[in-house]
Amino acid sequence: MKRTTTAIVCLSSLLITAGCSDSKAGTDGKPDPNDEKEASAEVVKQFAAAWVAAWAPEGKPDAAGALTDNPTVFAKRLDDTDSALVASTVKVTPQDEPDCSDGNTCTQDLAVEADLRGIGTMKWTSTATATKVGDAWKIKASGDTIYPGLGDANYLKRVRALPARASITDRNNVALTTNRPVVIVGVAAGTKATAATYAAFTKNLEVDGAKLAARAKAAPAGQFVDAITIRAEEWDKLRPTMGKLPGVLTMGGTQSLPETSAFARSVLGTMKTATEDTLKNAGPTASAQDEVGTTGLQYAFQQQLAGTPGGTVTLRDGKTKLTIKTVFSQKGTAGKPVKTTLDVNLQRAAEAALATSKLPASLVAVQASTGQILAAANGPTPTNYNRAFQGRYAPGSTFKIVTSAALLGSGETAATALPCTNTITVFGKSFKNYDGLAAYGAGTMQKAFNESCNTAFISQHGRLPKDGMTKAAAMFGLGPDLKLSIPAYGGAVPAPKDDVAEAASMIGQGTVTASPLGVAMIGAAVAKGTAMKPVLVPAKDAAGPAASPLPPATAAALRTFMRTTVTGGTAHVLAANGAVAAKTGTAEVVQNGKVVTNGWMVGYRGDVAFAVIVEGGASGAKAAGPVLTNFLGRFK
Repeated sequence: MKRTTTAIVCLSSLLITAGCSDSKAGTDGKPDPNDEKEASAEVVKQFAAAWVAAWAPEGKPDAAGALTDNPTVFAKRLDDTDSALVASTVKVTPQDEPDCSDGNTCTQDLAVEADLRGIGTMKWTSTATATKVGDAWKIKASGDTIYPGLGDANYLKRVRALPARASITDRNNVALTTNRPVVIVGVAAGTKATAATYAAFTKNLEVDGAKLAARAKAAPAGQFVDAITIRAEEWDKLRPTMGKLPGVLTMGGTQSLPETSAFARSVLGTMKTATEDTLKNAGPTASAQDEVGTTGLQYAFQQQLAGTPGGTVTLRDGKTKLTIKTVFSQKGTAGKPVKTTLDVNLQRAAEAALATSKLPASLVAVQASTGQILAAANGPTPTNYNRAFQGRYAPGSTFKIVTSAALLGSGETAATALPCTNTITVFGKSFKNYDGLAAYGAGTMQKAFNESCNTAFISQHGRLPKDGMTKAAAMFGLGPDLKLSIPAYGGAVPAPKDDVAEAASMIGQGTVTASPLGVAMIGAAVAKGTAMKPVLVPAKDAAGPAASPLPPATAAALRTFMRTTVTGGTAHVLAANGAVAAKTGTAEVVQNGKVVTNGWMVGYRGDVAFAVIVEGGASGAKAAGPVLTNFLGRFK
């Protein structure tokens, strides 16, 4: 019975032992070499699996060390090599059979593939030497088991090289972003940073000083704790005061930036040190320490702009620290520029025009014939939120372009009588006019358009089918997802649930919403006669018609309506800017329980269509008009 029991224990212990006294013996009385090979192969297999686990995220080297003849020393060696290579994962595959020189020592090659985070895959072959220690088999705790030539003291050194980030360009290949000098401002953990230091970060750099202090307290002494990255010229202004505060440290660098912090910021995008989300978007060759795109085109085209990093791994002498040889080298690839449809001069004009507004405002300009976006700006201060593309606003009276198209399609004409009263009531809901417009009584559709008379248009709500406004909006290509290379909302015109909702939709209120880009596309559709899909990056964004052409008579009438609105209507503020056609708009919105108005203006001049919204603007003519006048005066 004892013999049987012992045999069972030996078999169950084969994973970690060499066998027992019951092992089969050869004809010469010596242990069968095949048993030693099996035992050696098994411990090498276990070791390979433990190595893989050790270099996995959050992995520990202890299990691999325990399989060696010097667990503590080898575990540290394995962990140090992992840290040196910055390996995210590793594959370790035993090759062939063990080569056993005698019954106590066997060797077996290991094929190793390590993913060096942020560089690529490094492959090599090392050799595991298994020795019999008593009844157990152990892996020799040598650095050569990890990498040939490491021995007891040598080490591996990794160097990663990032290629220069490619530019985002305008339609004529003018660089809109270039690699400019920046300064990373922070504090040194464990230093004498004071309350005044952290208060200065809050006051001058809009950094949460309390959170920065907490991060610095938690970090190891002496570690640089970054707070914000700013342009070098901005730091030059702050250096005389902030640079002298206790604990403040800076590091120089470069970052892909536009000409100013506001220039097309919400379209071009921004860059910051990678987060979990942005690192995933940046792809497998990015590193957690990299500056990557976080918004806009910088985010959408991160991998194309960044290219792929290169790097080397060298074997270094443990005593002299000198390079023995280069054991891995991978050449990086340069990033490729992203060409947009933006026009640098029109973008500058848009930025300058918005700088004149004291209220939040957005301006979009598109090429009417193609749908290509020429400028998109949000101001007057820098913002990452792209109101121009993503804002969802009631379009107000700019939507009377769509309403007029619907009425013209129903059989009405420019000369159809549309009376303008001070108010009109639809099933108990009273509607009024804006911009101080007084009732003028009898008039035509064209006059109602020129004067932006709400009551005149609402008086026609019974003329259209319930989905009449929805179908009319579709002719102008409005839709919730414009399928641009960055997020963009066009607009939505749900079928009204009742007569009151239909009446509101006819003046761009109620459930009707649109972005400045969507409204600009309405103006472009009138200019061309066909709504075109908006395009920002020609290589990615689908181009072409977004809808069937407008009926020629409808398009012609709308062009006349918009031109006469400039020559003798509510958009007269633009009259000195050439052959401009436009429509003003004032939209009521509720903010914080109060009714406020947004000022709109949409139009075109030649092949350039545009839209402007000024949040909180008194009216389209008074708020958006001066911005557009400034914009149109900056180009021909």
